[in-house]
Amino acid sequence: MVGIPLGRIAGFPVSANWSVLVILWLFTWSLASTLPTRVAGYSTATYWIAGACGAVVLLASLLAHELAHAIVARRAGVRVIDVTLWLFGGVTRLGGQAKTPQAAFRIAVSGPVTSLALAAGFASAAAGLSTIGNAHIVTGVLWWLAGINLVLGLFNLLPGAPLDGGQVLRAWLWRRHGDPVRAALGAARAGRAVAMILIGFGFLEFLAGAFVAGIWLAFIGWFIFTAAHTDETGILARTALTGVRVADTMTSHPHTAPAEVTVEDFIERYLLGDRHSAYPVKAADGSISGLITLAQIRQVLPSRRSETLVNDIAVPLDRVPTAAPNEPVTALLERLSTDGQSRALIVDGGRVVGIVTASDLTRLVDVYRLARPRASAADGY
Repeated sequence: MVGIPLGRIAGFPVSANWSVLVILWLFTWSLASTLPTRVAGYSTATYWIAGACGAVVLLASLLAHELAHAIVARRAGVRVIDVTLWLFGGVTRLGGQAKTPQAAFRIAVSGPVTSLALAAGFASAAAGLSTIGNAHIVTGVLWWLAGINLVLGLFNLLPGAPLDGGQVLRAWLWRRHGDPVRAALGAARAGRAVAMILIGFGFLEFLAGAFVAGIWLAFIGWFIFTAAHTDETGILARTALTGVRVADTMTSHPHTAPAEVTVEDFIERYLLGDRHSAYPVKAADGSISGLITLAQIRQVLPSRRSETLVNDIAVPLDRVPTAAPNEPVTALLERLSTDGQSRALIVDGGRVVGIVTASDLTRLVDVYRLARPRASAADGY
């Protein structure tokens, strides 16, 4: 998920998607609209300033929720790639899976527990200020923050992936059955059921006249359904490919692109008439120095193709995913998915011996799901 870098917090790269501006506005508007009915006697500008401050604190609460996941994951030995805030709260991308169901449970439950703890903290602060009898508008903001964090904490505990409650369910199923794949499938399918219920409630709210709330709830349900379906598809794909090696799907001895030719010459002499969309870049000494794709070539203006070398636009080798021929293809599939990449170079003894693309993996999944229908159906669920 592409975001605006915000720096590093607790050692994790943190960014914000542009959609954060939408929820920042919605939170500000919501609080500024509700405060006059709870705390009267202030100017309109004061309510909007209080709304903006409350919205910023709520975003910080969402960030704390995600950082809790990240910190617990790091303690469990799971690599954390980054943390991103976006329209539906936040996403903590992990570079692997927990080794035990107990660790998976701790990682999953840490976020909702943080939100519920924040709700309790804001409520305590609001109650304390009410006792003193001062800072009425601040008290109103604190009660609002307590309520929103309570709702977020409880909502995230709904038992269906990709919600935290779905990951808690996955950990429980994993411990019960001893099968992480079966557990992940169960959580994904529970997520689809939860999504359908949310969509149904959203439709009923819409019919009852709560148009905005109904549409929003149905939209959240649709997002959960899509994410759960994507999770299930990925799990079934990895199940179908169990035991398959990278060498079984790679294109051996791929065509290469000379590093020192111009983009124009490469198109005319190598690309036209060829069916490939990615090429390892070969340096003058015969070593592979990077990778060039059609997407990168398209970014070069036609007027500059005659003066731009292939090596100038190639992705350096240290930024290209690699794999060994005998490595399980499921490990490569998970690595590419986690890193958001679609191609990998296959290296054996320091030499590039093949390339794997997303289309290769998609075709392999289709073939093996046809050849192994029982695995694809995930017998037992």
